[in-house]
Amino acid sequence: MKKAFAVIGANFGDEGKGLMTDLLCREHDNVIDIRFNGGAQAGHTVCTPDGRRHVFSHIGAGAFAGADTFLSEFFIVNPMLFMREFADVGEFAGNIFVDRRCAVTLPCDIMLNQFAERQRCNDRHGSCGVGIFETICRSRIPRFSLTVGEITDTPEFRSTLADKIRRINSEYCIDRAAELGITGEYAAELKMLLANENIIVNFIADLMDMLRICRITDEQIIENYDTAVFEGAQGLLLGMERDDYFPNLTPSDTGMKNVRSILDRLSPRDTEVCYVTRSFFTRHGAGRFDSECSSFADDHGLYDKTNAPNEFQGKFRYGWFDLSEFMNSIAIDLKYVKNDERVSVAVTHLDMTDGRVLCETGALMPEDIAYMLAADGLYTAYGETAEDISVRQVTAKTLARR
Repeated sequence: MKKAFAVIGANFGDEGKGLMTDLLCREHDNVIDIRFNGGAQAGHTVCTPDGRRHVFSHIGAGAFAGADTFLSEFFIVNPMLFMREFADVGEFAGNIFVDRRCAVTLPCDIMLNQFAERQRCNDRHGSCGVGIFETICRSRIPRFSLTVGEITDTPEFRSTLADKIRRINSEYCIDRAAELGITGEYAAELKMLLANENIIVNFIADLMDMLRICRITDEQIIENYDTAVFEGAQGLLLGMERDDYFPNLTPSDTGMKNVRSILDRLSPRDTEVCYVTRSFFTRHGAGRFDSECSSFADDHGLYDKTNAPNEFQGKFRYGWFDLSEFMNSIAIDLKYVKNDERVSVAVTHLDMTDGRVLCETGALMPEDIAYMLAADGLYTAYGETAEDISVRQVTAKTLARR
């Protein structure tokens, strides 16, 4: 492998990682797009000049640019949502590789997640409701875990899969529901759904269809490509190590930690880490948001086509660009970046803010952000497509960072 790029969200997610992934995949040949954290809760929007638009979840956001997808060991697959997305993307999906170590989300994980959030009422954690954390909790118990490799490496396992799911539903889920405080009508509805055989049958059908579409492998497949683009999900402020934002976090490493473990095994010749931010801050879901301003979107004419209000995350929230938190979150993550690796910053949505970064104490230029970060490169996005992005080198080198 000659080159590697890591696309990292620097805020609460929704920074423009899909846009940057699409750009980097278009600029290079023989590219594999690697999902290195999270799962089906990702929503990475890609728009093309010819009018295609898709919010990528499982399939890499570089698919429209011709990149293949690799779902790494740190990714959680959801067969039900995968099949729905594959039907939407169709011929543009490319080759999809899945690491045999990937955990598999079951219908019960989604149910537990959603009923727990509903039970919390006004104290919701801001979950997307697709069962990521519940999949992780269940996977920590060996007899209840389920990986892609278990299914594909042991053919006879498929005939007993329904039995295993029933055992998880009866032996694990009821106790887990009690731990989560799911009671009353929610507990009764959950119990009824867990006993529904049609849900199990439909899930296994989706799972088998997914396994027929994807190639199950390991990360050595990456070495068949000249360029790897690591596509992050969520943002640094939602990473599970950010105790100062607990409990409204995502249960994964959103920064360079997972990327580092893969890169160290592959040793690319040239690596760039790109931290992506909007020219203002946003958050979709409950939790601390220090720079939030209730009138911010209206005052500045801001809008978002992807993040519609929903039951579990509520309304999309807007606020000032928090310079100190932006710098701090990246400084924490840089411990996983090596001295000989380039660091760049991408500032998106500049078409909405007249090319400025909207800080509460006064507007900054994107170049100011790159200079303070001591970045090697700067990407500025003034629209929704890769054609709307400008790339430049920054004169301030990495001496301050090192």
